[in-house]
Amino acid sequence: MGSVVRLTIERSRMTIFLLVVLVLAGVGVYFDQARQEDPEITIRKAQVVVRFPGLPPERVEKLLVQPIEEAIKTIPEVENIESMSMTGMGIIMPEVGDAYFDLAPIWADLRNKMDDLAPSLPQGTQGPMVNDDFGRVAVITLALTGDGFSPREFRWMAREMRDQLVNVPLVAKVDLYGIQDERIWLEFDPVRLNRIGMQPAVLISELQRRNVILPGGSVAASGMKIIIQPTGSFDTLDDIRGVPIPVSGGGTVYLGDLCEVRRGYVDPPKAPVLYNGRPAVVLALSMVANSNIAELARNVEAVMPGIRADLPLGMELSVINYQPDLVAEAVAGATENLFQTIGVVLVVVMVFLGWRTGLIVGTGIPLTVMVVLVGMSMWDVAIHRISIAAIIVALGLLVDNGIVMAEDIQRRLSLDPDRMKAATEAARSLAVPLLISSLTTVLAFLPLMLAENTSGEFLASLTQVVILALLGSWFLCISVIPAFCYWFLPAPAEGHGGEERPTGRAYVFYERILKAALRQRVLVVVAIFAAVAGSLVLMGGVKQRNMPPSERNQFTISLSLPAGSEVAETMRVAGRLADFLSDSERNPEITGNVAYIASGGPRFFLALQPPDPLENSAFLVVNVRDYAEMTGVMERVEDYMAEQLPEARGRTETLFLGASPIGTVEVQITGPDVAALQVLSEKVLDVYRAVPGVIGLRSDWENPVLSVRVEVDQELATRAGLSSESIARTLSATLDGYGVSEFREGENVIPLLVRSHGGSRTTLDELRSVEFYSDALGTSVSLPQVAKLRGVVEPSIIRRLDQKRTVTIAARHPDMSSMDLYRALQPGLDAIDLPEGYALAPAGEVVDSAESQGELFKYAPHCLLGILALLILQFNTFRDPLLVMSTIPLILVGSVLGLLAFNAHFEFPALLGIFSLAGILINNSIVMIDRINQERAEGVSVREAVVSAALIRVRPIIITTTTTVVGLIPLALLGGEFWYAMSIVIMCGLAVGTLMTLFFVPVTYSLLHPERAA
Repeated sequence: MGSVVRLTIERSRMTIFLLVVLVLAGVGVYFDQARQEDPEITIRKAQVVVRFPGLPPERVEKLLVQPIEEAIKTIPEVENIESMSMTGMGIIMPEVGDAYFDLAPIWADLRNKMDDLAPSLPQGTQGPMVNDDFGRVAVITLALTGDGFSPREFRWMAREMRDQLVNVPLVAKVDLYGIQDERIWLEFDPVRLNRIGMQPAVLISELQRRNVILPGGSVAASGMKIIIQPTGSFDTLDDIRGVPIPVSGGGTVYLGDLCEVRRGYVDPPKAPVLYNGRPAVVLALSMVANSNIAELARNVEAVMPGIRADLPLGMELSVINYQPDLVAEAVAGATENLFQTIGVVLVVVMVFLGWRTGLIVGTGIPLTVMVVLVGMSMWDVAIHRISIAAIIVALGLLVDNGIVMAEDIQRRLSLDPDRMKAATEAARSLAVPLLISSLTTVLAFLPLMLAENTSGEFLASLTQVVILALLGSWFLCISVIPAFCYWFLPAPAEGHGGEERPTGRAYVFYERILKAALRQRVLVVVAIFAAVAGSLVLMGGVKQRNMPPSERNQFTISLSLPAGSEVAETMRVAGRLADFLSDSERNPEITGNVAYIASGGPRFFLALQPPDPLENSAFLVVNVRDYAEMTGVMERVEDYMAEQLPEARGRTETLFLGASPIGTVEVQITGPDVAALQVLSEKVLDVYRAVPGVIGLRSDWENPVLSVRVEVDQELATRAGLSSESIARTLSATLDGYGVSEFREGENVIPLLVRSHGGSRTTLDELRSVEFYSDALGTSVSLPQVAKLRGVVEPSIIRRLDQKRTVTIAARHPDMSSMDLYRALQPGLDAIDLPEGYALAPAGEVVDSAESQGELFKYAPHCLLGILALLILQFNTFRDPLLVMSTIPLILVGSVLGLLAFNAHFEFPALLGIFSLAGILINNSIVMIDRINQERAEGVSVREAVVSAALIRVRPIIITTTTTVVGLIPLALLGGEFWYAMSIVIMCGLAVGTLMTLFFVPVTYSLLHPERAA
C-alpha cells in the first residue's frame, strides 16, 4: 500500500481534483437521491374477496372460504393464510414467505388459481377478486368537503381531481374513499301489490325484459348493409315510470302507479368518511416505487393551485396526511444529529490530538460521508433515518482508523524525519490490520442484512451504509490521510526522537493498575466474567419490547359497536366522537381528524395494516400539533369515550414500527367447534380480567348476533304455487332491495333496485306481514303460512389461521411491557383445561420479538466463523483470535447497567447497538494484540510487551471510545425514541467494555502466552 500513498502524494494535483469531484458528487447525490421517512419493506400480503349476499358466516366459511384456502395452499411460496367469514362476504389474506421479493409472478399465480376456482363455487357467487395492491402506501391523503353539496356532486368533483392527479409524474394511483354511488330506487307498497294480485317478482321480470340493449341484426338492401337498432333501454326516470305492468285478470298498470321511482344513493351508506365531523371524500395518492418523494411533492404542488381554482364555491380541499413534509422533517432531524455528532467528534479529536492532527483525522469524516453518499446512489439506498443513523453509528470506527494511522506516522517521524518513508511504511504496516478490523466489523453487522424477515429488510440499509463507511474509511486512511500527514503534520519537537512509550500522570496511573492486574491475572479474569454473568442475571429486570413507537404526531382510534350494528348507527356514534375531536376549545392540540366508517381507509403508514371493513366499526386518524402533546390528548379521548360513548368500545393507539401494536399481548385459541371456541374464549378473557389494570380487552370474533332463519315448508309452498326462489327474491326485494337492471346516463351506469317502502323494513314484526300473491289460490299468502321463522344466535364473524378456526384475544397494560403482561397471564392460561384438538398459544408482539431476534441471530454463527477466519489469517495462530472473540461478552455489562439506569427498553434498535459494540471491541482488541505481537517481534518479554503495547494503544482506544460516546449524546437526547435505547447501549456498553478490555486483553494475553525460558 506504500505505492498508493506515494502516488497520492506525488500526483497531488490529481489527488486534489479527485477529492473535489468526490465532494461535488456526494453533495449532488444528497440533494437528488430518493428520500424516505423509513426504509421500504415489502408487504407480502394480498387480499382475496368473495361475496354471496345474505349467506351466513358458517356457510360462507364452508362453501366459499375453505375452497379458496385450499386452492391458495397449493401455491408453494405462500406461508400463512388468514381468513374471515362474515354474512355475505369472505376475505382471505395469503402471506408469502419473507425470502421472496419478486411478488408479481406469485400474485399472477394466485389470480390464475382464483379464475380456475370461480366456476366451481356456488351459483350467485361474486368473485373471488384478488387485490395485490394491499401493501400500497398513500403518501398524500386529501379530504374534499363542503356544505350543501350532494354526494353526486362530490363524486363528480373527486373523479375530476383523480383524473388530473393520476397524470402527475411519479403518482402511481389515486384511490377514492367515501364515494356514495347513486341508485334508482323503485319502492313499492306490499299491501297495494297484494290487493291487485301481484308479486314483486313480476315487477322484477318485466323490468329485466324491457331495459335491454340487444342487436337487431342487419338488412342487405341494394348492396348496402343496414344495421337494425331496436330501442328498449331507459333514458329518463319517466321511461321507468311509464313501463306497463300486466295485472292478473287482464289489463296493465304503469310502474309509476305501483312504485315511487326516485333517484337516490346506496342505502345504507357504503363506507362513509367524515373529516373533522363533516361528510367527505378522501383522495389517497400513492407513489411510483423507489421514487424521490420530494420530487413527487414538487409535482403535486405544481398542479394543486389549478385544482383548487376549479373547485365550486363552498367546496374545500384539505390535507389529511402529507408524507413529503414528514420525510423532510425526519431526514432534516437525522441530518442535524449527524452534523452535531460530527462536530462533537471533531472537537474531541482535536482536544486529544491537537488542532492540526485533529483536523487531519477529522477531514476523513466528511470525505467518508461523501464516499457513502456516492455508494448509496450506486446501491440504490435511499436517504432516510436509518441510513443517516448508520453513519452516526460508524463514526467512532471511522475516527479510529484515522487516529491509528496519524499516530503511527507521528511515531515514525519521531524516529526518522523522512516524511515519505513514514507515510508509506505506516500505510504498508497498517493496511492489512485495519482492513481486517473493518471486515470483522462488517461481519458483525452482516446478520442484520441477512435476516430473512421484515426486520432484516428494514435494517438492510444500515448494514449497507456501514459497509460503505468502513471500506471507504479504510481506503481513505491508506491513501488520503497519509498524504495529509505528509503535507500538514508538524515536525516532531526537539528531544522527542525515538520516544515510543508515552509518559504522563494518566499513563503512569494506568501502568500501575495494569501491573497490579498482571500480578493477579486469574482473579482479574474470573472477576470480569463474574461481572458478565451478573449482567445476564440483571437482564431479567430490563424492560423489553419488539420495536419503539413511531414519533409521528398522529394517533389512531379504533371504535367498535356491538356486532350487528348498522352502518348508519356506527356513523352516528363516530360522528359524535369526531365532533368532540374537532372542538378546538376542548382539544386545542388537535389539528384535524378523519373517520373511516366500515372501512380501514388507505394504508397511510407502511407498518399499519388497515382494519377489517366491518359495519360496526370505525377507524379514526387524529393529527396533533406536536408529538409531545399526544399522551395527554389520548388520555382525554379515552376518558370521553368511556363516559360519553357507552354504546361503543374505543381504544387509542400510537403508530408503531413493528408488526404488532406496542405492549399488546395476543393469545390465539384454535380448534374445530364454534361453541367450544367461544367457551374457551370466555375462560381466556377471565384470565385477562384477573390482571388489574388491563385495558383494551377484546376478542376478534366479537359478540354473537341474532339472525332469523326462514325455513320454507316445501309442501305448503308448492300448494300455494310458490318456490324457495320466489320467496327469497320477494324477501330480498321487500327488505334490502333487489337489483333488476341498470340506468345509463352518459358514462354513468346506475343500478335499479326494487324494494318496499321504508315502513316495511324497520321491525321484525313487519317480516311476519310479508305476503305473496298465490295464483294457485287466487289470494295472498303470508310468510308464516308457508314457512317457519326461527331465531338463531350465530357468530358474527369466523376467523381462521392456516385453515384452522382461530380466536384471538388481545389487551395491553399501561404499566407493563408485553413480556411482563404475558408472564402475569401465563399461570392462568396454563390452568385452562384444553379439550383434545384445541390449542392455545401467544401471538403478537411477544412472538414477533422472539422471531425477530431469532432471525437476527440465525446467521450470527456464520458471521462469527468468518470473523474467526479473518483473525486467524491475520495472527496466524488460534490463541489470539480466541482472545479477541472472548471480548465480545464484555459488551453486556455496561449495556445492561445502562438500560436499567436510564429506564430504556431492550428492543430491536438496542440489539443493533449490541452488534455495533461487538465490532468496536473487536477492533480495540485487534489493535492492542497486533501491537503486543510487534513488541514481541523485537525481542521484548511477554510482560514487557503487554505493558508497552497497552500504554501505546490506550490513547487511540480511549479517543475512539470518547468520540463514540460523546458523539452519540445528541442522538440520545435529540434523536427521538427510536434511537434512545441504541444510544444508551452503545454509550454505556462501550464505556464499561473499553475499561474492561484495557485490562482483560493484556492480562488474558499473558495467560495464553506464558514466558518461555531462553
